[in-house]
Amino acid sequence: MRKVVGRGDMLHLGKVEKVVLCLFLISSLMLTKFPAFASMYINHVTREINKRSWLWYARGMDRVAGEHFAVLYPSGQAAAAELVLDAAEHFYPSIAGDFGSEVKGLTPVVVYGDMTRLNRSFGWPANAGTMGVYWAGTIRVLAPDAWIAEEDAASVREVFISSGPMAHEITHLFVDELTRGNCPRWFNEGVAQFEEYCLTGFKFQEPEFFNPDTAYSLNELDEFDELSDQDKAYHQAFSMVYFLVEKYEWGQVLQVLHGLGRALRFDEAVKNALGLSIDEVDRAWRQYLQERNNAGE
Repeated sequence: MRKVVGRGDMLHLGKVEKVVLCLFLISSLMLTKFPAFASMYINHVTREINKRSWLWYARGMDRVAGEHFAVLYPSGQAAAAELVLDAAEHFYPSIAGDFGSEVKGLTPVVVYGDMTRLNRSFGWPANAGTMGVYWAGTIRVLAPDAWIAEEDAASVREVFISSGPMAHEITHLFVDELTRGNCPRWFNEGVAQFEEYCLTGFKFQEPEFFNPDTAYSLNELDEFDELSDQDKAYHQAFSMVYFLVEKYEWGQVLQVLHGLGRALRFDEAVKNALGLSIDEVDRAWRQYLQERNNAGE
């Protein structure tokens, strides 16, 4: 039966279509005129799709869930999954408190039984030294028994809490959520290393002792993942964030992150929070290092 559409129905449909069209045009204009918003929007969509995809894709895997995390694991890794969940829930309140925010919903954490499988999930070489990776709302970690030599359960837990990747990767999660992906890679990494150091005492190198004469420029740091000396890049990122917290306190660093979350450029966020240009901050950091290095001679 063919329905005859009256004028009222046509008018109603027209209003709906106009609203949808207006929203589409406004969204398109925002994405065109404000590329930072476009990047942040894409980051948000990617994060949500990735989280939901993992929870759906891994529906056949075993899982154990807590208040903030759902740990997905292969057969035979139940004990590892429990430890990973324990560590994640252990660090979450402290990190949430430091950032003054919460992450909504359950964050998927995927456990891999060996490094080859973990690296393969990102298309990396099998021998890449990976223990944990955060990407787009999910965390992937190497099972504790794949790298911890201790056999006693209490000792394994102690090592995993103090030297494992959970504090670091959860910090990346919070930075990504707070900035909506609008964060320089080096600054994100520096914040994650600093928070990990505060919570566990773990650090690869001393942040106060870095040779400023060999430092990468700020422009070079923008290509963080492509830099030839990754050890130096990570050390420099940690050193710079450590300096910012010591000089201006954590609250100001947090203000930089909030500014990034409002779609400010990094230089704008730094200027708003610290009252300094990024070049001035860079010079102050280099002077700080020189003074520390001279004092240590």
